[in-house]
Amino acid sequence: MRNKIFGLLTALITTVSVNAQEEIVLEVAGEKIPKKTFVEMYQKNNTSPDKTIDRKDLDEYLELFINYKMKLAQARELGLDTIESYVNEVNSYREQLVAPYLNDASITDTLIQEAYDRMKEIIRASHILIGIPANANPDDTLAAYQKAMNIREKALAGEDFGKLAAEYSEDPSAKDRTDPNSNATIKGNKGDLGYFTSLNMIYPFETACYSMKVGEVSMPVRTRFGYHVIKLTDRRPAFCSTMNIAHIWISNNNHSEEECERLIKEAKAKLNENISFDSVARMYSDDRYSAEQKGILNNQRINSVPAEYIEQIIGLELGKVSEPFKSNYGWHIVMPVSYVPLPSLEELRPVIKDRISKDERSFKTLESFAEKSKKEYGFFEDKTKLDAVVAIVTDSVFSATWKVPESFNSTEELFRIGDYSFTQLDFAKQIEKNQRKQMPIYIPEFVNKAYNTVVLEQVVEYADSKLESKYPELKATIDEFRDGVLIFAITDKFVWNKSLIDSTGLEEFYQANKDNYKWDKRAEVTIWNINKEKDIKKMHKALKKAQKKGWTNQETKEYLAKKFKIKEDVDNIVKYKWGKFEKGSDKMIDRLVWSLDSLSENTIVIDSTSKRNIAVIFHRFVPEEVKTLNECKGI
Repeated sequence: MRNKIFGLLTALITTVSVNAQEEIVLEVAGEKIPKKTFVEMYQKNNTSPDKTIDRKDLDEYLELFINYKMKLAQARELGLDTIESYVNEVNSYREQLVAPYLNDASITDTLIQEAYDRMKEIIRASHILIGIPANANPDDTLAAYQKAMNIREKALAGEDFGKLAAEYSEDPSAKDRTDPNSNATIKGNKGDLGYFTSLNMIYPFETACYSMKVGEVSMPVRTRFGYHVIKLTDRRPAFCSTMNIAHIWISNNNHSEEECERLIKEAKAKLNENISFDSVARMYSDDRYSAEQKGILNNQRINSVPAEYIEQIIGLELGKVSEPFKSNYGWHIVMPVSYVPLPSLEELRPVIKDRISKDERSFKTLESFAEKSKKEYGFFEDKTKLDAVVAIVTDSVFSATWKVPESFNSTEELFRIGDYSFTQLDFAKQIEKNQRKQMPIYIPEFVNKAYNTVVLEQVVEYADSKLESKYPELKATIDEFRDGVLIFAITDKFVWNKSLIDSTGLEEFYQANKDNYKWDKRAEVTIWNINKEKDIKKMHKALKKAQKKGWTNQETKEYLAKKFKIKEDVDNIVKYKWGKFEKGSDKMIDRLVWSLDSLSENTIVIDSTSKRNIAVIFHRFVPEEVKTLNECKGI
């Protein structure tokens, strides 16, 4: 029998063509194996196409192939392919894999190019926000729009935009407010958003800004936050992608106005005497974190520093020191250290693509894909049938308590995509399933919006279900992963779990093979996270004190809770995590630790880009080392 199979398979492999037929060459555990499937797997696992096929090689591969298929059959028989963790892992992988197929690549490319072109400029703008929920009713929406228009008219008539923002804007940052921790007054920005570039603001706001000229006041711009009246105050070529800058900051939270000005002038006098910036920063700066790093703030983006810094930097050469200047935060001196230019489009393409996939731009690619799918598979709809659904939906849907009436059982078709039909009852059930608490709006408008959302979702879902049949290479990749996870599951069940009992055998296997299981160089760190209003200066100072005192993490946690006035739910608000991280294993550690040129042991690195209080204490670099047995097992 083997002679017969060998002869058949040899002929198949040596004469394989792109048009290999669905001829069955094997049957393993009830599964019929087509010629094409076997040949593709053989060629994939035998990477030397010029090598002469001999009986020994083919016999060995045939035996491996049969064993592989038998293991898969056994795993399915045991129901391992129905375990929730397996299903979730396969679905998660498939979701990542099919994502590029579920958008319009041409639209995506256009959006990537648009974002990159906008990155070549930096924008400064102020805004006045009139808040209105996304699903507000027509009357409220019109009232908000008219209010925004009235404010715009005042601005066009010459009234100060900053004063208008402080008076009318519903953006809390526009007005003076009290710090709940210190009771100090935080000065409002009067609508000034500082400098930014593409992908820093929500898409409609960004698009409006990049269509304006300096000094222009926009018509009301609608976003999910409401209506914005925008004034463009500066627009210029971008001078960097990121920058390293050194600064000295005298905080008006720590000193009176007169004291701030006196101290900053003293600091400038020291610099004029050729005392190093490093030394002067250590002596004077209230930013103690950067003061210990020669005053340097690394990897700063345009939108992560005050606008006043950008104004000063623009006119300075690298290494030159600014004159003292004032901001809402106090007095400052700044020195540009180095600039990182904007990378090429090809370098930034994956980054921009990822960012686009997470903001409102992604909806454009999805809509375009859905429209193409409608044409490809055939789409029919009868929106007059929506009236029956409008008639049964009540205001209770806005409190998320609405239920489809038992008497409503209409199976009339609302729309059809391909061979899939969606009825009035299907739609009513979707409304019930997806309802959430929200501001009441006009019922017909609510139903129409819900319908458009459901159509988009169902069309994309239908197209998704056809991907494997449309793209054989995608199906092969997913099947390979699915089978691989299943093989691991059955191996885990009968080898690793069994070895927990047969610990002697496992220990022997580990000792014989441990050089194959190694950690790369790792950074040993403790990550601190305080979910309170951001105050990185207070956090850095507290962690520094804890280091000097030699406190344990628990003692440090209690001290941080005290400093941030946290009396309840401390465990959920103040958190820490110790760990060792390889490069590439954690994005935040990559950015805060691995991206830095050099680090001293026990350096405190503050995440200045986070909206929360996050700090990483870098302890040391751990050189490459062999994993322990428990680490190999994932315990």
